[in-house]
Amino acid sequence: MNPTPRIPVVIDTDPGLDDAIAILIALAAPEFDVLGLTTVAGNLPLAVTTANALRLVEACGRGDVPVIEGCDRPLLRSPLHCGDIHGPDGLGDGILPPPAGAPLPGGAVDWLADRLRERPAGAVTICALGPLTNLAMLLDRAPDAASRIGRIVAMGGAVRAPGNVTPHAEFNFLADPEAADVVIGSGIPVTVAPLDVTRQVRTWRPFIDALRKTGTRIPGIAADLLDAYYGSKGSSAEQTGRPLHDPCVIARLLAPRLFESRKIRLRIEIRNPEKLGQSVEDEAGTPVDALLDVDREGVLDLLLKRLTEAPAPAL
Repeated sequence: MNPTPRIPVVIDTDPGLDDAIAILIALAAPEFDVLGLTTVAGNLPLAVTTANALRLVEACGRGDVPVIEGCDRPLLRSPLHCGDIHGPDGLGDGILPPPAGAPLPGGAVDWLADRLRERPAGAVTICALGPLTNLAMLLDRAPDAASRIGRIVAMGGAVRAPGNVTPHAEFNFLADPEAADVVIGSGIPVTVAPLDVTRQVRTWRPFIDALRKTGTRIPGIAADLLDAYYGSKGSSAEQTGRPLHDPCVIARLLAPRLFESRKIRLRIEIRNPEKLGQSVEDEAGTPVDALLDVDREGVLDLLLKRLTEAPAPAL
């Protein structure tokens, strides 16, 4: 029997604590052929997000997965960061050692274009965990390569739910609304995992305890990261849990049945400063698949299983 082909994926990311959990799961998933991690400024400045991507790859013993540095600022606006949530180093402050390696030379946009051109059209899925700046730049600089993307699955937006930075906007889309507007409106197949669904996937102390109980490296790292997420500024996690935003992107690819997807027409607000970054359902918008409901317990079980069964890294 022929093995099931693995899904070629690129993880475009700004780690960040919940990004880190998503990356740990993706690197452990036998279903994925992770071609690389492209980094972007978002949760933290680019130098920090790139260092964190390297730290995570090295912690997992995945020297085969390159890290490529992307855009250091939004297309048109000043950078927006949220280091108060993720700790001084973006990963809970000292949980992982500084990286030993370095990103590949060159930039994420050129690297993405090369990878897309060398693979069959439609073969590569982009897991977008941060602002969409790199992908918007790809569409501008290499539209022929961008058109070969099979699907973008992006954590971003708040469709029928309130935002988490302003009443109207979620962080990733607000951090670079013009980039979100370009990518959503591009015609490339897009699935969005907005706050409507990611806020439903909350983890409490028993989840962390179950990870730590394994006594093995990857679950232990995940438990430490979630401990830091629990204790971050403004957190009321003991009462409300902590939403696992970015891991929902990975879970959607691993187990689509756990999510309810609806086709909607979406545009991103880029003109009204009071509603900047808002995800607007609009008949004039572009069709996307929006994840608006989820089997929360099913997703948490999946994430726990994948983390606790992650192979021990060869360090």
